Amino acid sequence: MTPAILAWLGNLEAGADVALAAERHGMIAVDQSPGRLIFASENVPLNRKADGRIIIGDCFGDSTRSPMPEPCWGNFLAFFKNGRRQSVERAALTGLPLYWRQRPDGVLLASDERLMPQAAPVSVDWDFVAHTLAFINLRSEQTGMAGLRELLPGTRIDCEGGCAAVVSTWCPWDFVAQPKSGELADIASDLERRIIDCTAAWSATRRDIIVELSGGLDSSIVTAALAAASADFSAITFATPDAEGDERRYARAVASHYGIKLIEVEHDDQAIDLAAPLAEASARPGAYSVLGGLDLAFAEAVPDRSRSIFGGIGGDSVFHLDGTIAPILDAYASFGASRQAFETMRDVARASGATVWEAARLAWRAHRAGPRIGWRRDTDYLNEARLPSAPYSHPWDGGAEQFSQAKRNHVESVRRILDFLDRPRRWLGRETFAPLLSRPVVELCLAIPSGTWFSGGRNRAVARAAFARRLPADVVWRRGKGRMEALCAAAYLRQRTGLKELLLAGQLAERGLLDLPAIEYYLDRDLVEGDFDYFRLIEIADVERWVRAVESEGRAGFSFAHR
Repeated sequence: MTPAILAWLGNLEAGADVALAAERHGMIAVDQSPGRLIFASENVPLNRKADGRIIIGDCFGDSTRSPMPEPCWGNFLAFFKNGRRQSVERAALTGLPLYWRQRPDGVLLASDERLMPQAAPVSVDWDFVAHTLAFINLRSEQTGMAGLRELLPGTRIDCEGGCAAVVSTWCPWDFVAQPKSGELADIASDLERRIIDCTAAWSATRRDIIVELSGGLDSSIVTAALAAASADFSAITFATPDAEGDERRYARAVASHYGIKLIEVEHDDQAIDLAAPLAEASARPGAYSVLGGLDLAFAEAVPDRSRSIFGGIGGDSVFHLDGTIAPILDAYASFGASRQAFETMRDVARASGATVWEAARLAWRAHRAGPRIGWRRDTDYLNEARLPSAPYSHPWDGGAEQFSQAKRNHVESVRRILDFLDRPRRWLGRETFAPLLSRPVVELCLAIPSGTWFSGGRNRAVARAAFARRLPADVVWRRGKGRMEALCAAAYLRQRTGLKELLLAGQLAERGLLDLPAIEYYLDRDLVEGDFDYFRLIEIADVERWVRAVESEGRAGFSFAHR
């Protein structure tokens, strides 16, 4: 089960309702001292340090720098004090979720907003809604619920005198700025060791793990790492009726290689409901309706919610799967018109299925255009006049301009995947682990030069080399990836009428955020080959469903019991 935390920093009398809420949710008192109340569910790892720090969650040691008094990484929240100042730090990248509200006499914190005592009905933050429509997957501390903020991974909140301030404690640019040199084999060996060591740390205290094994490179690497760590685990794989979504032969090859049980589950578009009301609303638009069939299939195949889920989440991002020509520009900026730069251009072209001349032409065009500034703003099917022109700020924004477009793409990709970690509904209420997002792994990968990831004309080349001897050759060297477009297109075509009603007569339309004529025109015409705009409409519909869920719960009052 997912760990639960509820805390209050400030005047204890003003936090009396926090203790009542904790009791109502069956949480135990971890600390009740001047200026601080901490409650947690019984299943949360807890470590009290001699210096007074309270570490909730998994905290592992490593040899890298850390703002903590001792090097550590994991999914922890660290509570500590310095004089009258109370602080909470969330681990970088994989830290336990933590949301907070500023109140007159202190700060209210919880791993889930439904745990908090509600002084007033929850309402939608419409500025946030406009922002999330325009800047897709750009996660910031702002949430979709008015007055509620998230303490992002790698940040700390300091509270003194009832007022809160947030500071950054981990920055990716520190590691981009220290490029890793050496032969590919040596770098790959370092990456292999880190992934296995981190996976061993995550799995050491977990029994009967289930790994989501698609048969792709990333999930296969995690499977190999679990085996190397002698973990207790089996695997599950999913397949769609069409060939492009059926990767079972690769998953079977990995499962057979390690002699582990593999559950095979088929699912189709009939279980996907693109317009159904959400059962409950999270802090921001989350659940992807197109994954609904997969989520239901997983729940039926693995009903035991105490089993921990491991997967290759984040592999594409961490292993720098960059579909642009930015690594070519990076190589030329570093090495000039040298053989090394030409080899990078050749490798990137081969990895993308392009010719060297096509890559050279695109690289020259990109060089003349200059680096892209900021997060991409998407106005398709939206009323541009009602959208923000600039995104919310993020702790990682500062310093990006000093680095190449390729490394900006790398960091941006990591940011995107961090926005995915709490979205799939099959993970709700279950412990889910992403070993490839472990801090020691990410720090090494950020330091690897962008061109090195394309060595030999294959993407994610360092990761492939790292696990080449541990995985079947047809898995580690495969070029393709499983796809779900046919499944999603079938669901869209079957439910266009429901989507039309949801979008044209919804809250987003009423607020003037949508381009209604463009949406209506698209919904009324047939799909043509290569047209994937229906994904954009489904994204917008997911936001509409979330808004309705928040407004419904705001009227009815929040309850944590149904989760």
